[in-house]
Amino acid sequence: MSQQKMLDALTAEWDDVVDRLDPETFTRLVSLIAELQDADADTAAMVTEDIASLLGGVLPVEHPVRRALAEPVSRFRRSEVDWTEVSTGLRDRLTGSAPSPRLDQLLAAESLDAQQLSAVGVDPADPDLIRLPAEGGDRFPAFQFDADGTPRALVRTVNRHLRAAEDPWGAADWWLGPNDWLGGIPARLIGRVDDAALIDAARDESAEV
Repeated sequence: MSQQKMLDALTAEWDDVVDRLDPETFTRLVSLIAELQDADADTAAMVTEDIASLLGGVLPVEHPVRRALAEPVSRFRRSEVDWTEVSTGLRDRLTGSAPSPRLDQLLAAESLDAQQLSAVGVDPADPDLIRLPAEGGDRFPAFQFDADGTPRALVRTVNRHLRAAEDPWGAADWWLGPNDWLGGIPARLIGRVDDAALIDAARDESAEV
């Protein structure tokens, strides 16, 4: 397998690959791509092997990524990979699926990082939490948590309706953007309107997709 060509193919075919993945597999792929950021060469190579294993099991044989996986590489010469370039390219493809007019606003919202969540006993891999890929590591919008860092049950329920694991940017945009049905920004309405109203609004949003 040529790691460089496989990652190049994944970057080029990103939209098609994502369309073929179920939410759990997509979330795993996002997590692996995040691990490439700032990883040393040996770690990045191992992470790339994990990406190859993940995609090799779900993509058809004729897919460009699978063809790159099958391409032979000389065992006498270690493949040279520009890890900074490929990890940045993949990160750009991840953020490129965000609602671009509001991308800066979403990333500027108050948030926590994975280390802060782990410090209070919260699993950063929780699929019911919005996790936004960003430069320097994933960001978790702060409205999802109580003052002590505990994930809000209401938010986790709404996030499931919004399919946050599959579309974190869309879920964040729903929470942090104006909502005509609710008459305000949902994240600011937590505790000010009935939980049922927020859940119903999210359910209505998901039904329209």
